[in-house]
Amino acid sequence: MDRIAANAFLTAGLFRQGATLRAEVTRVSMEMTTGKKADTGAAVGGDFSALAAMDHALARIGGYGAITTEAGLLAEAMQTALGVISTAAEDLSGNLLRNLGLSTPENLTAVTLEGRQKFEAAIAALNTRLADQSVFAGVVSETAPLPDADTILASLETALTGVTTAAGAQTAINDWFDGATGYAALYQGGAARAALPVAPGDSVDLPVTALDPALRDTLKGLATVALLDRGLLAGQADARAGLAQAAGVSLASSGTARATLAARIGTAQADIADARARNEAEKTALGLARNGLVEADPYEAATRLEDLQSRLESLYLLTSRLSKLKLTDYL
Repeated sequence: MDRIAANAFLTAGLFRQGATLRAEVTRVSMEMTTGKKADTGAAVGGDFSALAAMDHALARIGGYGAITTEAGLLAEAMQTALGVISTAAEDLSGNLLRNLGLSTPENLTAVTLEGRQKFEAAIAALNTRLADQSVFAGVVSETAPLPDADTILASLETALTGVTTAAGAQTAINDWFDGATGYAALYQGGAARAALPVAPGDSVDLPVTALDPALRDTLKGLATVALLDRGLLAGQADARAGLAQAAGVSLASSGTARATLAARIGTAQADIADARARNEAEKTALGLARNGLVEADPYEAATRLEDLQSRLESLYLLTSRLSKLKLTDYL
């Protein structure tokens, strides 16, 4: 082989080596940019089972994350609505039990007007929606659980037809709220929600609907005062005042049930927060473990890149001497 042929053969070999080095530079540069090893198969030694298991666990925790977020918002909405109802009941009860001259028609009218407004606020709170879902409608969350306040009061007035005494009115109102043909018949929601899975082996129960006894008992007192505003026992000042004070007692006594309900929701909120914290901890641990399998060492990658670039420059110098090429032609 003459000198020219030998030079050509050697130059071709150097070009092939240069192509290999450039490909390696590209790979190492990508690892430095992404922080991930370019060849995942090589990184895990050809065994993807551990990586797949981690990805599956991370996806599962991601699903729990969505559920805990939804459950947390639902519990918060319930607690907020219950706060509105409790405040309405406590304010009205305080006014009724202070006996601010309820036998005086003018004073009684002012308090009963407040009662109607509080009842309307309570019904609006029970019809609270969150992301197009009714909070207190149970599993049938696409519709409001209750009709508007006027519809409820009109139905109650029908049940009170012919009642002429405060005691009779109180009994009829209680029966309407407790029976199957009154308040329950107007309820348009469904059964209580099932427990929500918020972490592996852990669930949170938020079964509160507008049919909850604590809510019904509160509505009894509010509705009683609202009915007085609509003319219940008209012309009987003493009976109206007596019924108003009885409603105040009812609202005060139902405070314990409301507090218990708020505590139940609060317990669910704490459980959701704990589950979220555990999920985040597991997600972090899995993420670190997964990165340990596929993450590129930045120091190692930088050192490798520097070495490759030095070798590529040396190869260029040697190739250029053999082929008299310019750098742009070589690259």
